[in-house]
Amino acid sequence: MSNKKNSYLYSINGPEDLRALPASAMPDLAEEIRAFLIDHVEKTGGHLASNLGVVELSIALHRVFHAPEDHIIWDVGHQSYVHKILTGRRDRFDSLRQVGGLSGFTNRRESIYDAFGAGHSSTSVSAALGFAQADAIQKKDAYTVAIIGDGAFTGGMVHEALYNVSPDLPLILILNENEMSISRNTGAFARYIADIRASASYLATKRRTARLLHKIPLIGKPIYHMLRGITRHVKRSIYHSNYFESLGLLYLGPVNGNDYSRVERVLRQAKSRHGAVLVHIKTQKGKGYAPAEADPSGYHSTRGEGSESSTDSFHSVFGEELLSCARENPRIAAITAAMGLGCGIENFRTAFPERYFDVGIAEEHATTFAAGMAADGMIPCFAVYSTFLQRAYDNILHDVALQNLPVKFFIDRAGLALHDGATHHGIFDVAYLSGIPHIRLYAPATYGSLRAIMHHVLALPGPCAIRYPNAAEDPRVPARFYPEGRYDEFGVRPDYPSDTIPDNVILTYGGIISRVLDAADEARTQGKSVGVILLEELKPYDLLAKRIKPFLRSHTHVLFVEEGIENGGAAALTLLSLHRCMGADFPADYHILAISDHFAAPSAPTDLYRFCKIGREDILANLI
Repeated sequence: MSNKKNSYLYSINGPEDLRALPASAMPDLAEEIRAFLIDHVEKTGGHLASNLGVVELSIALHRVFHAPEDHIIWDVGHQSYVHKILTGRRDRFDSLRQVGGLSGFTNRRESIYDAFGAGHSSTSVSAALGFAQADAIQKKDAYTVAIIGDGAFTGGMVHEALYNVSPDLPLILILNENEMSISRNTGAFARYIADIRASASYLATKRRTARLLHKIPLIGKPIYHMLRGITRHVKRSIYHSNYFESLGLLYLGPVNGNDYSRVERVLRQAKSRHGAVLVHIKTQKGKGYAPAEADPSGYHSTRGEGSESSTDSFHSVFGEELLSCARENPRIAAITAAMGLGCGIENFRTAFPERYFDVGIAEEHATTFAAGMAADGMIPCFAVYSTFLQRAYDNILHDVALQNLPVKFFIDRAGLALHDGATHHGIFDVAYLSGIPHIRLYAPATYGSLRAIMHHVLALPGPCAIRYPNAAEDPRVPARFYPEGRYDEFGVRPDYPSDTIPDNVILTYGGIISRVLDAADEARTQGKSVGVILLEELKPYDLLAKRIKPFLRSHTHVLFVEEGIENGGAAALTLLSLHRCMGADFPADYHILAISDHFAAPSAPTDLYRFCKIGREDILANLI
């Protein structure tokens, strides 16, 4: 990167500085931004490839439109890094994706330029339509621009919103096509985009014809205007009836999204129409960085310097075991919502392509699709992040649980998301799944118990949810709770015998077991009597209470530590069931350490577990 004194990038502290630069400076600025992104994101970790692809687009957006008066909405928000750099947050990039630092997504609390927060996909068109209609009602002279990736376009909510767009709204939708979400895009809409892209030669011919006609004296322009009247018919015949124009949007494109002059020109053209326009651009994911260009999936999200890496994790063990089970049982099918790589089941695609289904970013469809498969005799396994499964709540309740169908939910990224923040915290699934009848809920804390639970639930007739963290196994957990390696005895695993019940008993489940063990070991060095009970089968809670009962006494001090939301969580439900089960013997001295009624989103650097009051120190402070 050039030095700060002579750098275009370091002269920009807001969009007005960008607009003051000459157009001739934009290629150099784009090069500086890419160098800045590579340097910083390689250190902090983050979504690199997608942001390298939208450099020219981000620059053009802030030169053509005037945010925050004009609303710029990113879908998904992880492609907004350049937008952040150009809107006064360049000097905070060392804190990117750190707890209390710069968010890896758009965030309304962070900047007035972030019109709408988005860590999940396919929300932009609905939100943009809301902005545009609100502007119309309030008689504001403003544009709303939504940038949506072709992966996000696979989400059904996008199309629900498109059907409600009024052609006269000053609404510009930018379809950013890079043929990727995290894994490569699949499905009919991805094929449709490919068909449009293949017809780019038609647009080039149209431009050449227009230039030629304008050069003919006297009759050239009249002929051109006459021909314009039939171009829509010609275009539809080549595009096989353009989907977007059939919905009332003017379609512009496709345009090379990494050619700055063309991007700015098409955005100005869209702006001049004063109506609903869809601009179709094609960008290269990883543009300008050879490793990311060669491996856009691998550079979709980088770990950053000093990050721990492991050859195995809960989701890799899950993927291996699911593949093994599928070899033995032809009824097992794998389903993912564009997260095959992230959930560890890409090998299943290779081994059993006819039983592997990537439905795109459509968790609601994935769940009901799984219900349909289950109703017809299959054993569908939906691998999904905890934070994304939230989107399918009604489908779980209405289509799966109500009919008691054997859909198996494998819930990855359960627990706090230290880097992705509040939009990705997997802290709600236990609370909302616990309230749904028929669902059994498991939380394996070792690889061995994960494998045993998988074999158990795949044989059960009803719906099951198995949740696990985005982490490697803590070797202390199998050594302490499974010293004999009998993983089929999962459920309630105390680290003390029932005839020597300690004064303090900590109940817990999930990834926070590591912090609980840290605190318990330290408390023992202080002379305190402490035992830990690891819970790996949560629901049904009445059964859980019966299994816990032999390891408690009325005088026991019980501390339930939960890396999840307190309201309706496992702690409250377990203690309620214990009270019913134990009656007068129920311990009168108990306390819950869980995440209270907030989204776990600190505004300054801190230890996230301490912020949520479930850290090692908090556990120690609540032992007697």
